Amino acid sequence: MLIAITAESPDTDSKIAEKFGRAPFIIIYDTVNNTSEYLHNPFINLYGGAGIQTSQFIIENNVEAVITKDIGPNPLRFLKSADIKVYLCTGGKIIDAIKDFIQMNLIEVKQESMVNTVGRRQKGKRRNRHRKL
Repeated sequence: MLIAITAESPDTDSKIAEKFGRAPFIIIYDTVNNTSEYLHNPFINLYGGAGIQTSQFIIENNVEAVITKDIGPNPLRFLKSADIKVYLCTGGKIIDAIKDFIQMNLIEVKQESMVNTVGRRQKGKRRNRHRKL
C-alpha cells in the first residue's frame, strides 16, 4: 500500500508539515516494500488552490492513504472522491506516523467537521471585517 505523508523536509526523521497544501515535501511510503520516495511539492507557493493541486499531485502518484497534520475541506473532498483515505496525525516525526499508521493508531477523517481550517484562513475569521456597509 502506498501512503503519502506531508513533510517539512525529505527525510523520514522530518516533522510532519503543518498544512497539507503548503507542505514542502510529500513522502510516498510503500508499506509492502518498506521504501520511501521523496517528492518536492510543486504547489507550495501557489497563491490559491494549493490544497486541491497537491491533492491532484497525490492522486497521480497512486496512493491509497494520506497522513497529514491539517487539511482543508476542499482537498479532503477531492481526495475522498478518489477513494483515498485521510488520516490526521497530531505531530511528531514521519517515521512515528508511519508506525502509528501500520499499528492503526491514527484517526481517519470521515467528515469535513473533523478538519480545523478553510484554506489560508482560520474558521471564524472574516474577510473585509472593517468594510463599512
